[in-house]
Amino acid sequence: MADGILIASRLAAFILLLLAAGLPIYQLTDGRRTAGRGQRWLMATLALAAFAVSCLWALASVAVMAASSVSDLDAATVTAVLGATPLGDVLIVRAAALAVLLLLALTFPRHAALAPFGALALATCAWTGHAGAGEGASGTLHQISDVVHLLAAATWLGALACFVNDALGRTDETDKLKALSRFAGTGTLIVVLLAVTGIANGYLITAPSGLVPESAWSLLIAAKVLLFIAMLGLAAGNRWRLVPALEAGLPGARQRLTRSLIVETGCAVGILVLVAFAGVFDPSGS
Repeated sequence: MADGILIASRLAAFILLLLAAGLPIYQLTDGRRTAGRGQRWLMATLALAAFAVSCLWALASVAVMAASSVSDLDAATVTAVLGATPLGDVLIVRAAALAVLLLLALTFPRHAALAPFGALALATCAWTGHAGAGEGASGTLHQISDVVHLLAAATWLGALACFVNDALGRTDETDKLKALSRFAGTGTLIVVLLAVTGIANGYLITAPSGLVPESAWSLLIAAKVLLFIAMLGLAAGNRWRLVPALEAGLPGARQRLTRSLIVETGCAVGILVLVAFAGVFDPSGS
């Protein structure tokens, strides 16, 4: 039971933290400085929800470590485990970053102010899981690589969320096309960063014992890579085929682009589901 809650809360935390970091970062790359009223409330909601889910994730993590259920945990056990593991520090830093993010979203909603605190809250994910288990120089390198990986993924997910919202809404076609075109350079950089850090993370995780192809972790990561490749194919199709078709005013181009963006977003969510499961498996297969 605790394992199921851990996976679900881990997935929810990933999605919320990635959006809390990725939305303002993407807006900055697109040249937008201030969040509108709707965006302000969205960021505030993301901050609150991310904090609540992170608390549940911490409790589920403690329950798994204590071989107990979440409902059977007592305050002494939770306090002891949080104090003896990185979980306590992660929760403190994440809560502080999310609290500032909430305050800024309601009082000073400039993306340049929101982005660093969303990024800091997301970066705490690198202190846990396989990246957080490393020690010494390789452990530090793994955490840095993981932070870069997370921020690149957040920017892509934030962009997709905005693109899908624009496609389903009443955004002017010209504005939509400009936004997609402006993201081309940023998207290329994101793909490079994700590929390089993904390979580095995989090597740093499996280097001590070597990759076990038949392990559950390896199969989940292989599926993640396949979904990433599918996202690349969809993104390339959007950029080189569907956007030019929309520019040319071809019939059905808007609908095809909208479907492609939704499928690409679905692939991104699928990757997060796989990562949430992979985090509870031992890469060595033991």
